[in-house]
Amino acid sequence: MKYFFSLMLVMTSLWSCKKNGIDVPEVKGAPIVSLTNQIIVTTLGSDFYMEADLADSAGLKSFTFRYDDWYLYNTISLKDTTSSYPHTYHVKYKFRMPDTAANKTHSIDLTVANIGNKETAAQFKVLLNADFPKMYVTETLDASGLSKNLFGVPALIDKTSSYNYSATYYAAQANTKIWFVPSKTTTKPFAYGVDPKDATKLTGDVNSAQPIVLSSRGYYSIKYNTLDLTYNLTKLPDPDPAAAFPQVALVGRGFYDYPNMNWQNALPDIILLDKDAVNPYLFTKTIKLGTPPGQSYNTAQFIFTTNNGWTNFWRFDNGTDPEATVFNGGANGDGFSITSTPVTYKVTFDTWLNRVKFEGQ
Repeated sequence: MKYFFSLMLVMTSLWSCKKNGIDVPEVKGAPIVSLTNQIIVTTLGSDFYMEADLADSAGLKSFTFRYDDWYLYNTISLKDTTSSYPHTYHVKYKFRMPDTAANKTHSIDLTVANIGNKETAAQFKVLLNADFPKMYVTETLDASGLSKNLFGVPALIDKTSSYNYSATYYAAQANTKIWFVPSKTTTKPFAYGVDPKDATKLTGDVNSAQPIVLSSRGYYSIKYNTLDLTYNLTKLPDPDPAAAFPQVALVGRGFYDYPNMNWQNALPDIILLDKDAVNPYLFTKTIKLGTPPGQSYNTAQFIFTTNNGWTNFWRFDNGTDPEATVFNGGANGDGFSITSTPVTYKVTFDTWLNRVKFEGQ
């Protein structure tokens, strides 16, 4: 019986060294994994590669990519045609960023197994390119609230360097809520707001971004970075009221209720805007754009003046698609199609920010 037990030990040892007909050495350690590009920045619908160098003294059996959000689960065997396993291997795995991918950090797992079934795991971090050429501030994430306006909503902000933006914004009332978006017509998939998991950071995921709340009336500076998602909010002092213009007016043509307005620069034909009772730099007016009765032209044209002839005026950075006003410079607003059926807009002009908006009513 003693000899039979010894024989069984020998046979067990032999079996542990054979696997699929291959001599398998004793495996003590796990594979070594070195990611070549751990952080990957790409765009929606674009191909990207995940690369890594693998090593194991016993032999590399397989590697697996997994990310449940994108239904990615793929295991690649490394056994070659001679039934042997490599000791080193360079992974170069191609994948396409889904068109519907959320704007957040996507963590793709790479798990590497050796012939002893010991594993090492690593993660690739895949991010959407967040270095947008332009960004805007908005008080709504409802896309219909953006598309109904002629221009100016959302409002253009400044890009100071790669991934860095600086917004100055006027809150007309306490607890104004804002977000940042890189498009004038949609908020998906990008909309930046407070991260619900960490209020000191932003998130770019439109599905979870909480608004930045401007707690009281007045001007604010918000500086933020779309790469590391940091932001800084500062309440600004009210600008000197004595430096504000006493009057601002619209001049041009295409104002349905002002059939005689055709680029006159004096009362009674110019359209004086109403000065805000609290902020002397803010002017508003509800107007109708349309071809006035008795006229035949089909485009609206306009600029702003200070009701002093043409001494001081504001044109636009782009006459057909304005995003900011230019004091005593720029291009006339022009080419806005109108018909005999007027469309009502609320015009809001902030002469301190040089931002104007025509909001559809």
